[in-house]
Parts: sequence; C-alpha cells; structure tokens
Amino acid sequence: MREFRLRDRVYFSDTDAGGIAYHKSYLNWAEHGRTELFRALFPDSSQSKLAAREGILNVVKSISIHYRMPGLLDDEIEIVTMVKEVRKFSIIYEQRIMRGEDLLADLKVKGAYISRKTKRPVKVPEIIAKTLEEVAL
Repeated sequence: MREFRLRDRVYFSDTDAGGIAYHKSYLNWAEHGRTELFRALFPDSSQSKLAAREGILNVVKSISIHYRMPGLLDDEIEIVTMVKEVRKFSIIYEQRIMRGEDLLADLKVKGAYISRKTKRPVKVPEIIAKTLEEVAL
C-alpha cells in the first residue's frame, strides 16, 4: 500500500452558507485519512489503545496546506494519504483532497508522538516505524 484512499462527502456541517467547504474541513478530512491509514495498518492498535497501553499520543507537529479549489456541498471527495518519510521522532505524510480528478488541496503533515504523562516527545515506536517504512514512498 503506497497510497491509502478514503472516500467521504462534503456535508452541510463542512460548509458555509454558500455551500463552500470551510478551510478547517480540509484539516478534519486529512486527520480522518491519517487515522484510517493507521487503523488499516494496525487493526489492534487504534490511537486510543496506543495511548492507554503505551502511554503515548499521536500528535501533529506541523501542517502545510495549499488550497487549490473549493469543495462544495454534496461533493464526493477522496482523501489520499501517503507516508513520505519515517524519522526517529517524526513521520512525514503527504495528503491530497480530491474531487474526482480535481485536486482541492494538498497537505504536508509532520506527525510525532508524545508521552501522555509528560507531554514531551518520544521516539516513534519501533513497530510503527517499521510498518510505516514498508509503505513509505
């Protein structure tokens, strides 16, 4: 799996009064894409289970987003998520929000793990790093 694809739709709650998707909606869709990628790769280790069992939280360190064209009410969209690079303390993702062949937005996301207790960075867990490296571009 080099690309993970998640289908969704632009709902009324994602839009303004004119039926155009809010900028925050793209961040939510991207989060859904990363979460479902994680679920697909680690069916027994959801983010909540990882937090409870290992005491670590998956967080976003930074996001760069380029809005290309607006998503509109009722559009069928697809969130495409790719692991670009796995580092000692972070994971770089590239994501695209698509409407058919139209690119609505592209994102570069730097994710990391922190201790639930101290809120300080921790290394990417070995099993996660190894699995993500196998699917990285």
